[in-house]
Amino acid sequence: MLVLARQRDQAIMIGHDIEVSVVDIRGDKVRLGINAPRSVSVHRKEIYEQIRKENQAAAEVRPEDVSSLVSSPSGQPIRLVSDDSKAGDPFLAGAIYEAQKSASHGGIPIGAVLVRGGRIIGRGHNRRVQRGDPMAHAEIDCLTNAGRQKTYRDTILYSTLMPCLMCAAAIIQFGIPKLIVGESTNFPGGQCKHANAQQLLRDCGVEVIDLHDQQCIDMMAKFIQENPGVWQEDIGTGSG
Repeated sequence: MLVLARQRDQAIMIGHDIEVSVVDIRGDKVRLGINAPRSVSVHRKEIYEQIRKENQAAAEVRPEDVSSLVSSPSGQPIRLVSDDSKAGDPFLAGAIYEAQKSASHGGIPIGAVLVRGGRIIGRGHNRRVQRGDPMAHAEIDCLTNAGRQKTYRDTILYSTLMPCLMCAAAIIQFGIPKLIVGESTNFPGGQCKHANAQQLLRDCGVEVIDLHDQQCIDMMAKFIQENPGVWQEDIGTGSG
């Protein structure tokens, strides 16, 4: 540990980009100001440790773990078969589990997982209601929880629902080459006069696979029927 004595309004540099200055000193409390590039995440240590533990836990999820967490509509555990079978895809099951977790917390049942080399390296779910954050869509939450990656070219993103334009843009921005969604029946993807999320993704070289999974369809349809106002708000079509 490097300890440096600094007075108010004095600063230290970490590398070439991060400046830490002493803003105020009151008794045994010191307020620090941190200037850093937008690409660098700055957290209190306890928050950083929490995020790190969540990311490590996500990376350690195995297909056999998911089967005990996710139940089918009949209440029986999902039987995991080969990865190329949509009925038993363990990573779709992981995304469904995240969606169910959101629903159990009073949120919108949309979940996502990021996969590399047959392992989940990040997971998340829609937290707009829970956090009061309009940007906290499932795919964004998943990518945030995965943390910084040197490359996304070898990853696959799973989501229970076809993404909105914002999440589609994030997939394109990070160069994720493959998107697998549970369904697009309830929501075909974000669209406006000049853009359609599915076509935009494909035009930018993203392989989009729709599994037409019945569990995902039923889960989303039930939520939309029971919470039309919250859903319309989520996709930006709510009335004032």
